[in-house]
Amino acid sequence: MFAFTGPDVLVTYERSGGFAGIQQRVTVDVSGTALVNDKTIMLKDAEMRGLRAALNGIVTTWSSTAGCDVADHFTYTLDYRGHRATRCWLPSDWRAAVKRLEALTRR
Repeated sequence: MFAFTGPDVLVTYERSGGFAGIQQRVTVDVSGTALVNDKTIMLKDAEMRGLRAALNGIVTTWSSTAGCDVADHFTYTLDYRGHRATRCWLPSDWRAAVKRLEALTRR
């Protein structure tokens, strides 16, 4: 799978697991170009402002296995500002950003 890498990447988000065994990956660069499961999407200026605002609210930057003992759980990974964290339970401070990133997977 092709992926954006390097200093121009703003955020990378991954969600995997569940009953159907889904795998989603969204990478957004600083210019507003998103790679969503191998599909390129251009974010509008308002979308980028909203995403940046949501990302600025993230303070949970460490991984945790809490919630991983449930069958068919989802695993969420967020790579932002040099921190990469994986969790099985979505922290409340991630929710606004994750909502915006998952919306890109439906475009």
